[in-house]
Amino acid sequence: METQIKKAIKAGNSSAVILPRAWLNKNVKVELIKKSNQEILLETLTMIQNFINPSEIIGIYLTGSYARNEEELDSDIDILIITEDKDKPQIQQGIYNILIISEKLLNQKLKSDLFPIAQMIREAKPLINKKYLDSIKIQPTKKNTKWYIDTTKQKINLINKIIQKKPPQIPPQITYTLILRLRTLYIIQQIIQNKPYSKKQFITQTKKITNSSDPYEAYLSVKNNQKSKNNSKITKEQIIKLNNHLKQQLDKVRKMIKKT
Repeated sequence: METQIKKAIKAGNSSAVILPRAWLNKNVKVELIKKSNQEILLETLTMIQNFINPSEIIGIYLTGSYARNEEELDSDIDILIITEDKDKPQIQQGIYNILIISEKLLNQKLKSDLFPIAQMIREAKPLINKKYLDSIKIQPTKKNTKWYIDTTKQKINLINKIIQKKPPQIPPQITYTLILRLRTLYIIQQIIQNKPYSKKQFITQTKKITNSSDPYEAYLSVKNNQKSKNNSKITKEQIIKLNNHLKQQLDKVRKMIKKT
């Protein structure tokens, strides 16, 4: 059986693959091929050549869903580049999101604000300089988690007040806030316990709280600026369960941080 590797091209609102004429009217298997780390590295180096001199790079790391092997068809490729002294705004080209940060700023961020750098470092896969990646110390502290702890407590109290007013329908932003805060606390716990973050595991845990996938799907619809039928399915009882669970997780994280 003959195999050929082709690049898909634009065809109206779809994509297409040009095949040999001899294959006309024959059954053909079309399969997506995952980019190799080498391909990702080469494409990254090409995209950043106008932003930074390669000699200034300390390390290049794959992060996000591709690093966790949880990528989907519409997933972006997230890249973290650590430099000697260059900081750049995030570069977005095609499916690539590239963050360039200096070693100095990296260390400052890890001390003052855990997100998003700590999570990126914890899940990163080295494309260049594994030794440097292994040398980075990540420690959740009262200082670098303070904003998340304080504002989560505020959100819990605010949602309690909204629930007490007995609104006819729960605004989708409430569900979004609850899931987002649960995700943040889950990541902090995983970092403290030196365990990897798993989107799949988090979704599973979220479903168990309400015995439904509707809250997480409603969260996604708000995140992606989409309308969803699941927004109207969210009940007051589900919001109460999510808010109570959020409070429990907040208390748990506080105790874990005290022990670190």
